[in-house]
Amino acid sequence: MEEKLLAPLRDVPLPPSAVDLHRAVRDGRRQVRRRRIAATATAGLAVVAVLAAAPALVGRPDRPTPVAPALTPSPTAAPMPATAPAAFDPARQYAEFGWVPPVMNDRTVRTGTDQFALTASAPQMPPRPAEETPTAELRMVPAGRDIALGIDRDFAVAAGRAGSAGLEPAELVNGRTARWNTNATVEPRSAALRWEYAPGAWAEVIVRYAPVSAGDPRAVARRIALDIRYAVDWPIRLPVRFATPPAGLKPMAYLVTRRAYDGWDVEVSYGTGKRTKYGDWSLVVRVLPFTYPQGEVIALPDSRIDGHPARRRSSVDGGASLQVYWVQGLYVEMTAHDKATLRTLGGNLDGLFRSATLYPEIDEWR
Repeated sequence: MEEKLLAPLRDVPLPPSAVDLHRAVRDGRRQVRRRRIAATATAGLAVVAVLAAAPALVGRPDRPTPVAPALTPSPTAAPMPATAPAAFDPARQYAEFGWVPPVMNDRTVRTGTDQFALTASAPQMPPRPAEETPTAELRMVPAGRDIALGIDRDFAVAAGRAGSAGLEPAELVNGRTARWNTNATVEPRSAALRWEYAPGAWAEVIVRYAPVSAGDPRAVARRIALDIRYAVDWPIRLPVRFATPPAGLKPMAYLVTRRAYDGWDVEVSYGTGKRTKYGDWSLVVRVLPFTYPQGEVIALPDSRIDGHPARRRSSVDGGASLQVYWVQGLYVEMTAHDKATLRTLGGNLDGLFRSATLYPEIDEWR
């Protein structure tokens, strides 16, 4: 099967590339972030103008006065935590949704030591554009951190650095202070509600393109917030494991997406606690099911490793990447983002690939 799918690709000459793929990806991410920040800033300025005309709504600028609930909120299935962790364990899932709109069947968990994010979304179904997919995202930070007001991917900031522009008082969430965040509601039918889930620690639910059948977006966000399960402490299972941590590095962030129709995508980042100068972790390993169309999009193979079609590239930051196709039905990508990490791995990523154990079936993940 592999030979039939990939044989035509081997006959296609590959022109030498003058493009640094890793930097191009990073620059693209930064451009997306800048566009999002610009949109957020515009929304924030509009909100500031409204608040300036009605200061009584907010009270003290740094601590809006909580609004007493009109109705007693229903309790969560699990109690609110009395304390928050000082840091999250990237290898474990801290919280889980209780209720979300039934259409949101896909799940993505994104972990790190200073932030945790969980996303529920509807499967991407044409003709609806992918960027208009109904989505609910839970964002959390540990004690001593705050959540940025915008929609940046890296949202954890030092306590007190987020500010309060664009925040509006909200009904208590299970007895805890809550605020509506108008900065994060740039899409249609969106709402963002943040609350203090433990003393000195905050969580936020952002709803985007809420289904009309679910009702008012703010009501949807509030219902989700009232039903969060905290401190579930589930281990995050992966389709790839190494006998020992690669190059002495430790897991710093997990990104695991599981789709309703059997699709999935996993990315594990390793490091020593400090990112590279480009903002990456030292080593990133990505695994997903491989199909022929994906192979065309990702890149054409230009070599082989242990009988598998592969592609090797170096980058200007001294790192390198190895992409391997059709390994037990999977696509595997490994990227060392700095020269020191690559040197520790022996100068290339072949040994790391050979030390990996893969688990193609979700029920086999470890």
